[in-house]
Amino acid sequence: MSYLLFASLEKLKGALPTGGGIDGLTSQLNRNTMSRVMILLALMSTFNQLVGNNINCLGFKKFNTDFADQYCWTQGIYTNRKAYNMPEKTPYPGILPCTVEFDSTGQRQYSCSEASQAADKVYHSWYQWVPFYFMAVAVAYYIPYLFLKISKLRRLKPLLVLLKDESNVNCHPRIIVKKISAWIYNEVVYPRYATTSAIPKFWGDFGLVITVVLVKFLYLSIAVAHMFVTALMFKLGDWTTYGLMFGVSTATTQTHVKDVLFPKVVACRIAKWGASGLENETGMCMLALNVLYQYLFLVMWYLNVTLILLNAIGWLVTLFNVVNPSVSHQWIVNNSLMQETEDFNRMFGYIGPSGRIILAKLAENMSGYLLSQVSTKVMKKIDNLHRRRMSKPPLEFFRVNGQPPEMMRMPLMESTAVAFGLAPGCLKNNVAPTNNLGGGSATNQLSQ
Repeated sequence: MSYLLFASLEKLKGALPTGGGIDGLTSQLNRNTMSRVMILLALMSTFNQLVGNNINCLGFKKFNTDFADQYCWTQGIYTNRKAYNMPEKTPYPGILPCTVEFDSTGQRQYSCSEASQAADKVYHSWYQWVPFYFMAVAVAYYIPYLFLKISKLRRLKPLLVLLKDESNVNCHPRIIVKKISAWIYNEVVYPRYATTSAIPKFWGDFGLVITVVLVKFLYLSIAVAHMFVTALMFKLGDWTTYGLMFGVSTATTQTHVKDVLFPKVVACRIAKWGASGLENETGMCMLALNVLYQYLFLVMWYLNVTLILLNAIGWLVTLFNVVNPSVSHQWIVNNSLMQETEDFNRMFGYIGPSGRIILAKLAENMSGYLLSQVSTKVMKKIDNLHRRRMSKPPLEFFRVNGQPPEMMRMPLMESTAVAFGLAPGCLKNNVAPTNNLGGGSATNQLSQ
C-alpha cells in the first residue's frame, strides 16, 4: 500500500495540463488533473483505513471494546440534529443524551426517553465508502475523454507526437510538412468532397464538431452532478457552501461546519441477544477518520467548483467558435504567429467545420511557417484533384467577416468574385483581382 501511495504521488507530477494532445486545457483538467487527484485521495483514505484505527468506542459495559468497535463501524453511528449550536450544554457537537424541547416561555426542556430521541437521530454511514466514492469520481471525469479517443481526433495523435519532437521539426521540416499536408488532404479534404450521400456528408462536416461540443457539455454536467450527488451523502449541513464557510468564517463557526458534515464524536446504540433477552446499550465513539476526510473533501470541493466554472467557460467558448468561424480563424493565425496567406484562407474554407477543429489543434503545436507551408501543399493537392477531374478549381476563400463560402459547384469566375466580396458576374475577360486577403501573393508572404 505504501508503494501505491508513493507511486500515485509520482504520477501526480504529470497531472497539470499542458495543452498538448487531442484535447484542450479544460479537458485535461478534468480527465487528467481531477482524475489523478481523486485516485490519490482514494489511496490516501484506503491507506488510512487499513493502517489507522478507524473507530474507538467507549462507555459500553455489557460489550467488550473490539465488539463495540466492529458493531458501530458496520451498523452505523448517529448524532442528534438538535445537539448543535448548544456549546454550553454539549461538550461534543452532535452528542446529547436527551432531546431538547422548548416550552411556551422559551425555556429548554429535556426529555431523555428513547422515543423522544428517535425522531432527532441522524445516522451516518457514508464514511465506509469514501475510497470507492473517490475512485468512482475519478472514473466519471475520465469517461468523456473516451468519446474523443474514438473520434477522428484519435488519428491526429501521431502527428502531435511528431510535432512535439523538436529535433524532427528543426532537422526535417520538409518531411513534417509533407506528412501533415498528406494527412489533412486524405483524412479531411478528400472524404469531405468525395462523399455524395447527405448523411455521411453531414457527419463528415459536423461530426467532430458535435463530438467536441458534447464532450465539453459532459464535463460540465459531470462537474455539476458531482457537487449535488456529494451533497446527498450528508444528511446534515450544506455541502455546496462547505468551502466558502470553511475559508471565511470565524474559528468557532469553522469547527461547527466541519463537525456537522464530518462528526468526530458520535453515538452508537448496540442491540444484542443475551442471556436475559435483548440487551441494549448506548455509548460514544471517536471517528478519527473524519479528521482526515474533512480536509480531503475540502480539496475536492475547491477542485469541483473550479471545474464547474472552467467547464462552463470552455463550453461557451467552443459554441461561440462553432457559430462564428472567423474567431477560430483569427485565433489560429494569432496562436501560430503566422502571416496570413491566400492558400491558408482557401484551405480554411475547404476543410469545413470539423476540419477547422483539427486545424486549430495542429496550430497549437506548430509554427506559423510550417502551417503556411502545409496550407500551400494542401491547396496544390486540391488543385491537382480538380485538374484530374477535368474541372477548374474554385478559389474558395474564408471571408473574415464571418461566413465561410461553400463554392465547390460554382463556376471559377463566379466563385472568385464571391471570395473577394464582389457580386457574381462582375469579373470580365477572365481577369481575377490582383489584391487578396493575405495582402500579397502567397509566395511573397512566405518569403517575408
